[in-house]
Amino acid sequence: MAWFDRGNPPEVRLLRFDAWARGELAKRLDWAWAGEAKERRIEQCRIQLHTVCKHLFRRGWNLDGERLAARIEALLDSVAKYQRGGKVLDFWSYYKAAVDRYVGANAEELREEAMQCGAHVSQLFASIKAKVPAGPSMPELVAQREDETLRARVSRQRAREAKKAGDAGQVQLF
Repeated sequence: MAWFDRGNPPEVRLLRFDAWARGELAKRLDWAWAGEAKERRIEQCRIQLHTVCKHLFRRGWNLDGERLAARIEALLDSVAKYQRGGKVLDFWSYYKAAVDRYVGANAEELREEAMQCGAHVSQLFASIKAKVPAGPSMPELVAQREDETLRARVSRQRAREAKKAGDAGQVQLF
């Protein structure tokens, strides 16, 4: 999976992660209920899936690569299991709740895994005297993308307000 490679630029990794997540959603879940809106629903679910990454990042558990992929696959498999069992009446509500709760419900496991990963990686790099791989983790990239989007929106809004204030202060010549 190309998004594992921290040597790639962040924007390339994010786009590849998004494509991977779309593929996993399409493959693991039943979309018969979505009809012609299947692609749009998959995209909505992909965006909601970023919640897991943001929650991991906020807790400082920067799982990346295979560990993050395994966690996302486990979440999707759990949703699919309930979906196949006929226990999901309203897919979006169930999916959103499952994604929102995932990190909190699995916090002890995730913390332990993140600590093991961190300890193992730091020991490995200390022993070979190498640099830590370049580039942020996927949870960090997802969180940054959201912050940058908000920052861009705030900047555009400030520019609009400044233009309005400037136009209001102008004297009409005609």
